[in-house]
Formats: sequence, C-alpha cells, structure tokens
Amino acid sequence: MKIVVRADASLTMGSGHIMRCLTLADRLKQQRHDISFICRAHDGHLADLIGQKGFAVQLLAKSETADFIKQHVHSEWLGISESDDFAECQPILQALKPDWLIIDHYAIGKNWEQQAKRLLPNLKILAIDDLADRTHDCEILLDQNFGRKNEDYQPLVPSDCQRLLGTRYTLLRDEFASWRAMSLNRRKSVQSPNNILVNLGGVDNDNVTLKILQSLNTFVQQSAQVFNVTVVMGKTAPHIESVQRFAKHASFACAVLVNVTNMAQLMANADLAIGAAGSTTWERCCLGLPMVLMVLADNQQVIAKALADKNLVKVVTDIARLDEQLPRLLSELADNYKKFSRQSAKLVDGQGAKRVAHWIEFAQKFQHCQVRQATQADSQMIWQWRNHIDVRRWMFGQDEIALADHEKWYGRQLDRDNVHLLIFETDGSKGGEPMGLVNVTQMTVDKYQTLQLANTHTPNPNASNPNSSRQNEKTASWGFYLSPNSAKGQGLGFALAVLAIARIFNTTDIGKITAQVLAYNTASLALHRKLGFSETGVLQQHFGVGEKVYDVVEFELKSQDFLF
Repeated sequence: MKIVVRADASLTMGSGHIMRCLTLADRLKQQRHDISFICRAHDGHLADLIGQKGFAVQLLAKSETADFIKQHVHSEWLGISESDDFAECQPILQALKPDWLIIDHYAIGKNWEQQAKRLLPNLKILAIDDLADRTHDCEILLDQNFGRKNEDYQPLVPSDCQRLLGTRYTLLRDEFASWRAMSLNRRKSVQSPNNILVNLGGVDNDNVTLKILQSLNTFVQQSAQVFNVTVVMGKTAPHIESVQRFAKHASFACAVLVNVTNMAQLMANADLAIGAAGSTTWERCCLGLPMVLMVLADNQQVIAKALADKNLVKVVTDIARLDEQLPRLLSELADNYKKFSRQSAKLVDGQGAKRVAHWIEFAQKFQHCQVRQATQADSQMIWQWRNHIDVRRWMFGQDEIALADHEKWYGRQLDRDNVHLLIFETDGSKGGEPMGLVNVTQMTVDKYQTLQLANTHTPNPNASNPNSSRQNEKTASWGFYLSPNSAKGQGLGFALAVLAIARIFNTTDIGKITAQVLAYNTASLALHRKLGFSETGVLQQHFGVGEKVYDVVEFELKSQDFLF
C-alpha cells in the first residue's frame, strides 16, 4: 500500500508527533508498504531526520502570519488555516494517490479529512489524537493514552470507526521491546537507585532541564546523596550550551548527550527518570523505569493526572517549588522502587506499533466488517444457523436443537453479565449483513469452588512468581461460527475473530481467552494459531462422533500476545 503521513514538529509543539509517526512508518516499511511524509517547515521541523530514516518528505512553506481562522484549540500549531493547509497538500496527494493517510496533528480534524476523501474517494484515514477535543472522519482512530475510553470518542468519529485506545497501542520503536526483558530483570536487583536519566523532550523551550540540574545540585550539596546524572537533549533544543556549561561544574557526575540513537539502552541502564509527561512516558513504562513527571504543555496534563491518580508515577505540581518537591518525589520512588517499576511495566509491552500496523492492513481488506452486541431479534436467525449441518458438525453438541430449548438458552445468555454474545456483520456501510456468531463466556468461581481449588491446587515449581497477578487474571472461554451462507475462502473467519477478540480485550477486564477445538477441525486449528493462540494441551480420545473418537486440542490467548 501507499501511505502518506501528515505531521509536524516545531519548537512550540516539540518532536513527539513526528517521532511516533516515524516509529509507525518504520513498522509499515518492514511490512513492505511505501511511506512518505508531508510536513510544514516550522522552526525545528525535523525533515532532515525523516530523510535520514529513508522516507521521502514534502516540505510545505513556513507561514509568516498568525492571522488566520482558528477552528481548534491548537490551530496555531498549524501556522495556517486548516483549509489553506489542505489546499497546499492537495496537489501532493493528487500526485501520490495514497491508499491511506495517517494524520497526527492537533490542528487537523474532520474538515481537512473530508476534503481529502472528496479528492480521493478510495482513501482511508488513520487519525492519531490525544485530546478527544474535535471531530474526525476516519476509518481508524488511535489514542494511546492511559485510561482513554470508547465513550470519549463516541460523538467524535463515525460509528464504524475502529477505535484503538489505551497504552496497548503505544507507538514505540522496536528497540524498546528488545531491551524490555533486560531492563525489567535488572531492576529486581537495584538497591540504591541513584542513576538518573533526565529528558525533557526534543526541544525544552523553557530550559526546564537546567532548573532540574540546579535543584539536584542543591539537594546534593545539602545531603549525603550521590547521583550519576545523564541528560538527553534533542538536536533542535535551544539551550544545549547552557546545560552543558552547568554540567561541567555540577556537584554530581553529569553527562549531557545530544541527539542520541540508543534511548532504550540509556533508559534500561538508568534507575530513575525525570522527564516530560509526553510520549516518552510510555517508553519509560515499557522498560519499567520509575519516573518523576514534569508537565510542560497543557496536553500533558491528562497523561500526568491519570498516571498520578493510580500512583504509577510521581508528578511535580509546581516548578517554582522544584527544590522542595523533587527530592521528596525521588525518595518516594526509591522507597517503593520495585512496585513502581512493576506497575508501570504492566501498562506498555512495546508491541503497539505492530498492532496498529496490523489494523491498517486489516481495515484495508475488511473495511466494512464489524461486530455488534446480539439482541433478542437475532434469536431465530442464530437457531437456524446452529442447526445447519455445515455448522453443527464442528461442534461438541451435534444434535439439532428444538426452537423452544434454544430460546430458553438464548434468553439466559442475554441476561448473564459474564456472557458476551456478538454478531459479526459484513457490508457495515449498508446497515450490516449478519454473517456469524461469537460467544465469549467469562469464567466465574463461587466460594465453594474457590475453597476446593485452594485445597487441591499443586503449585507449579517452575513458576517465576507464584504470587503474581496472573492468578487473578480474568479468563473467558469462547466459541464461534460463520453463517452457513457466508462466502468461503475470503478470510471472514479471521475477520470475525480479530474484531471479536479485540472488542473483548479492549472493552472488558478479560485478560485471557481459552478454546477447545476438535482435532479434525483443521481450519479452526490453523485460525487459532494464526491469531496467536498457544496450544496448552491435548485431551486424547476425548470426543466421540458416531463410532470414531477424536482428540480435543486446548488453546489459550493472553491479551499481550494478541497483536491487534
């Protein structure tokens, strides 16, 4: 596919939008797609970096006026009106004719996106947002922020838009996934966390970095504390020289690094971090690096508050009181070091870019497929599907079911809170044509079963942590089938499964799905493996059909292993 990215960097907005788009572009390039960028030539635009990464970039002229119509809170970041920006992009888009447009800009919304779709009727759009403060016309909406919910975007995007929300979809470079295991393991043995990494983003216009170093210097001079500090700055940061001058005479060892290419390694070898509450927050989380956050822009308030409310990070609330707050916050992290490391690492696993890239490919092929909640009106249709020989021959109960018995069962299922009945539909743009059923049942354990399990459970001697939270992981079993009249050989089973599993993992607290598959159902076995299910066992000679007895293969899929 041909994909164009519209994103900017500047001394005002920083480099985060471009950096995360480069991460996604790298992943898409690995999957053999053609990627190019459109950027405006703001001061600090990073077009050179984009070119060094191997991507073509079309540079729009820097605007020399601030006198234009401002439709959004951050319209000034565009440097020009939304309509005029599209007018300048139009000939580029017309020439490139992309299949997808990725837009990561707080000053671009529905108006710009609709003009793009009128220009290129087959165009699909992925909008990357953090604010939920404007409408979009897009096929996929990505907001990678902690605590983001579906209802936040309900009135802002089309009803059939696939919403990728939360830290599961955080765009991190591959190096963070590569360093994750080493970093998390190293933190288990940290006794005195005194190696501090300071990074205030790629720009740090207000030179907060210097204020932090001065505060640390005062702390060291007034105490017996010993710190080794590494400062990382972007090449467009305007205050590099003043930070370097201070570092030479600081009361602690202080290295100042500029435009590094090994950020994951630096984070993995740091004990604590002090940094901006922007996208770099998620890099620290992935590596389990306990952190003190600084809010340097209004859009960072949401991230900082959400994480602080869950006591996952510490936040400086008043930079004017930095000398007072910073030592206390660092001490609080050190006193509960392993807890902060462990809890932050749970948020981000480093696979977000891969998941988003897979969704783009999925949406290109299965644009109008969707799943919805089943209703009472679906009952007879499901009964007819279930009794068809092409469906029931793959099931554990293969006899036909009377309508009255089905309706009793179906009514009970709809009433149960732990059951999710979903209808898979194709042709969603035309109202949806039902093509399959998914039944996900969350396992429940009453107090008597819990007692029995406690008395009979034999701990696994190979388990790395028998007291881990996985013991409390919410698990569900699932079953599914396509309707007898569904088209064959078009991947609809895969589409049904991806949409249903994503809905379960993204909208419920279920963390694992289990399955049992008859050994002769080779299509289902292959599908489960393609989805990322792991085989956990085989029930030998377990199920009889006529005079034959078949094995049953058992599978499980954990949320972190599902790459959508």
